[in-house]
Amino acid sequence: MKIPLNSFILALSIWCSAALSQTCDKLIVTGPPAGPPSSWLHNGTLMGASIDFVKTVALAAGAKSVVVKPFDTWAQALRATETGEVDLLLSAAYSKERARYMTFIEPHYSGQFVYVIVLNGKEFPIREYADLKGRKGMAAKGETYGSSKFGAFVQSELSLERSDSIEHAFKALLAGKVDYIFSYQNSANSEIFKLKIGESVSVAKTYPFYAETFMAVSKRSKCSSLNAELSKQIAIAKQAHLYYSLSEKYQSIFFENFDSPQR
Repeated sequence: MKIPLNSFILALSIWCSAALSQTCDKLIVTGPPAGPPSSWLHNGTLMGASIDFVKTVALAAGAKSVVVKPFDTWAQALRATETGEVDLLLSAAYSKERARYMTFIEPHYSGQFVYVIVLNGKEFPIREYADLKGRKGMAAKGETYGSSKFGAFVQSELSLERSDSIEHAFKALLAGKVDYIFSYQNSANSEIFKLKIGESVSVAKTYPFYAETFMAVSKRSKCSSLNAELSKQIAIAKQAHLYYSLSEKYQSIFFENFDSPQR
């Protein structure tokens, strides 16, 4: 059966419009503002290994341009992803709550341990999660420990205070307002270094949780058509060890510039 020419032209027009609507002209990305060498704010610019990594991967996946949008706190970055103000969030650990509003792109491209940090002289053994009970703890708003046993323990067994930022959590620890803080290793190491408090605090030898971290695309993003290709390009970049070579580069850059970070 022949298809009328007008019908064919109309169908082709609809197909072309749909294809064009799937093009990602501008991918807006963000990440943690205080997590070097992955990403951190310096003089109003969000920079780091994850920033270079996402630019490489996203352009290879078909994005026409990548725009980096900084936020002052991790909680603000999460909220912007939820509302669709940004398309893609970097260094995102998986949780069921976050999966409601963003799609985690497999495979993960990096990972971090959670540190338990205490004042020197106030150390206590952590042989099991229960050793944290009965003590006052704090973590930054927006930090999650996923759908893990540790995450469930924190949710049900600990009264964990939340601070506006990891810097505020460290200040509360130094002031003796809490017994310990939780922090992912990048943020912990950078704050200890910037605040010059290496002789005042200790990191427990037990790491209660390790999070695989992902690129995550907002479910409100117009660039979600890139998801499958992003997955392919992340896998290729991992085979080339791109993120870890970038991490070494940006670790050195952070040490050179930490005296004037913009947080």
